[in-house]
Amino acid sequence: MIAKRCATCGRFGAYEEADAFCIGCGHDSLADACDCGRTFEYALTDDADELHCPRCGYRLRGRTPEVE
Repeated sequence: MIAKRCATCGRFGAYEEADAFCIGCGHDSLADACDCGRTFEYALTDDADELHCPRCGYRLRGRTPEVE
């Protein structure tokens, strides 16, 4: 099992290598890693409201200041 993130709904999950569709929304937009190359294993155990990539700082979960 590997960690993947859906680019459509933003959910993280443990998937098999061949899985292509999000378990939450059904879209085929799963990514194995952040744009910087950091894999998403750290995100599977984190239940914080906000989550950022530890390598590049990209916001993976939570609202941007423009939305609030």
